[in-house]
Amino acid sequence: MATFNKRIFDTTQVIEEKMAEKALQSESDEAQVPGPARTAPGRMLQTNGQIVDLQAELAVLRAKLGKWDGSMPTSLLDPTTIVRSRFANRHLKSFQTADFARLKDSIALAGGNVQPILVVKKPDDEGFELVFGHRRHQACLELGLPVLALIWDKPLSAEGHFLAMERENRERTDLSAFEAGTSYQAALNEGFCRSERQLAEAIGVHRRWVGKCLRVARLPPAIVEAFDSPLDIKPAHAEAIQAALEENSKAVLKRAEKLRQRQGKLRVSAVVAGLLGAEVEASGPRKMTSASGSFGSWRRDSAGRTIFTVDSGLIDDAKAEAIAAAISKVFSS
Repeated sequence: MATFNKRIFDTTQVIEEKMAEKALQSESDEAQVPGPARTAPGRMLQTNGQIVDLQAELAVLRAKLGKWDGSMPTSLLDPTTIVRSRFANRHLKSFQTADFARLKDSIALAGGNVQPILVVKKPDDEGFELVFGHRRHQACLELGLPVLALIWDKPLSAEGHFLAMERENRERTDLSAFEAGTSYQAALNEGFCRSERQLAEAIGVHRRWVGKCLRVARLPPAIVEAFDSPLDIKPAHAEAIQAALEENSKAVLKRAEKLRQRQGKLRVSAVVAGLLGAEVEASGPRKMTSASGSFGSWRRDSAGRTIFTVDSGLIDDAKAEAIAAAISKVFSS
């Protein structure tokens, strides 16, 4: 998108070109140009003709400028002058993923972000606040590159800020339940949505999903810190942990503190089991059967992983994809 300054430059350039064309035409056709009218009515008709010509040219120039109505200027900004949104829904752990590394490499290769971020000027007029584009901003910040930004130069309400960020993020990498829940909680705290139902309607998602994400975000900090990353916490984990907290919060928090002090990483299933006070034990294979008989088995290893084994020759790539999709649907629900 062209900057505001470039649009003005383009327009003035058109005017200058028109003036140059008229000057050249005047020089080449000087002999053919009729002299000034000698009578008052003649001079008036000549002046009216010139006014009509000028008005026609003005209409053309206005039409050119009209194409830019409603657009916003873009600028290359120093990323250090931009602060995270107060509704920021990207956890710092999301900047340590393989997906973010790929985005950062792409921006480095291009010499900057091609898709601009959106910022709004801070009330004190010192720097900017991010509306959306936290990952692109972070990548440019780490790379030491200026960040291409759209600058919102009109008043922006808290509700408008939140909704703009929420809608734009749906076209980007999916948020974790924790990130979405944190953002939803910030919106509720701001007060422009009085209930989870109103919030769900405003952003166009199911109310149950809002409730599940909020349950993850509302877990006590000690519980969240027991995980290697809060991005790993699923709504089903939060539901089980919340039930355990309601039954005996002291015991759960004590187990959480022990997990926080551990050395090394644990699988998510092992952390959840530890918080619930359940030991993850290896189990032997159990047969999986259908109407046509046995087709494989599943077992759980000592690391808490559940392993499914299907007998050879029973599934092709299409069936494997269908099974993977079914498993994904189970976890999504």
